[in-house]
Amino acid sequence: MKKRLMAMFMAMALILTACGGSASKGGDKDSLVIAQASDAESMDPIIQNSIYAENIIKQIYDTLLVRKPDGTMENRLAESIEQPDDLSYVIKLREGVKFSNGEELTSEDVAFTLNRAAQSDAYGYIYKQIDPNSYDTSDPLVLKFKLTEPDATFTAALAHPAASIVDKTTTEADPESLGTKPIGTGPFKLDDWKKLDNTTLSYNENYWGEKPAFSQMIFRIIPEDSNRLIELDSGQADIAMEVAPNDATKVEENEDLTLYTKLDNSVHFMGLTVDKGIFQNPKAREAMTYALDMQAIIDAVYMGHGKVATGPVNPNIPYSISDSIEPTKRDVEKAKALLKEAGVKEGDTIKLYCHDQQSRVDMATIIQSQLKDVGLNVEINSMEWNTYMSTLARPDHDHDMFLMSWSPSVVDAHYPLYATYHSDKKGTGPNFMFYGNPALDALIEKGLRAPEKDRATIYKEAQELVIKEHPAIFALYGEQIIGAQKNIKNFDPDPSGSNEFYHITFE
Repeated sequence: MKKRLMAMFMAMALILTACGGSASKGGDKDSLVIAQASDAESMDPIIQNSIYAENIIKQIYDTLLVRKPDGTMENRLAESIEQPDDLSYVIKLREGVKFSNGEELTSEDVAFTLNRAAQSDAYGYIYKQIDPNSYDTSDPLVLKFKLTEPDATFTAALAHPAASIVDKTTTEADPESLGTKPIGTGPFKLDDWKKLDNTTLSYNENYWGEKPAFSQMIFRIIPEDSNRLIELDSGQADIAMEVAPNDATKVEENEDLTLYTKLDNSVHFMGLTVDKGIFQNPKAREAMTYALDMQAIIDAVYMGHGKVATGPVNPNIPYSISDSIEPTKRDVEKAKALLKEAGVKEGDTIKLYCHDQQSRVDMATIIQSQLKDVGLNVEINSMEWNTYMSTLARPDHDHDMFLMSWSPSVVDAHYPLYATYHSDKKGTGPNFMFYGNPALDALIEKGLRAPEKDRATIYKEAQELVIKEHPAIFALYGEQIIGAQKNIKNFDPDPSGSNEFYHITFE
């Protein structure tokens, strides 16, 4: 029986090796295989809305400048960026850059890209300060434009994936094409996309920069944490993103693998729907802060990886006040009293939605157990990522609570506050609480236009207001856990959660 089983395993191994996309360790290796939990929603920079999409599009497109994993800014398609005054920008482009279709990059492409981003539903708030009538593209390698009002974060926003430069001619001819047929100036181009299965990229022969160490990149979509680890352990994947915390030790102890851990820029939280249900009442929302033991959740689900969150802005982000706030201690009796004040009856049922990733389901299950202690029954609904996001956004949504994490691609307190809590973002990720407060909106907008010396005070007040109103229960500041083959070199995980994998080399 043992011989038959061994023969079967050997046959399966041979089949897997023959299927392509294998992360072989030979010196002639020419592909990089990455296993991640979910797929891109779209390949269009202004439609995509997740690290899963960004992991792919960052290989296809370039931005004018880029924020490196160490936080420093580096010019990319921009040779220089000058700001003659508070409202004016002059961007000189690299010469000789071409898109993957062979078209040359010009200032018209950049103006078109920025204008398109400013008009987008998902990212328009980042670029809305651009005066659309101010673009000067008379020089094909120089773009001049003005803002309508000062924006302290604008230069950094040029590194956001939504500002990935697209080909004007192709996109104007077919505005929907970028979703499935992206054309960029990055080192790779799309070869094949089997949704929810795999995406294959190949080297862009028109790439202006240094050629990567490999000519093919494959993203395999493997939702189950255990299966991603199997792919890594068997050598079928070079990199496994989002290694389950309880598997981190297995990776660390495997002499053929390397474990990467790094505190990222994210905030994991439980959103409370404020436009319907029991959490319209602020007392019920406050009760949740006492009902849950977040350290217990971190220890049980994340094996201690991560840090208890105390505020809406990750401490890695400028102007965060989180490090100055002590975590709230669990107090079951106080939670019960607040729920009673809010008119919530013992035994009431509320709905908690989450992504079907195992760590999220585990987190939801512990929350379910802890809330039972305060008299609430929790119904858990877990689902695939893209379905999850569209379900939360529905106007007829029925979730009371949801689990989410969000990491700002523009590293400034303005962006987590705006994207998560501003009234403009109701019903879009991650503000599925449908929360808004005019007083908070005013502070967030004021901080964007304020002189540098005043921004810390303004954003402190904004964070304190979010904490006071409890539209979300802060869970943890996340830690990336990534597994890779030992021969992977020059990989520095980005705190944003999405990476430029093309810098990797093989030993």
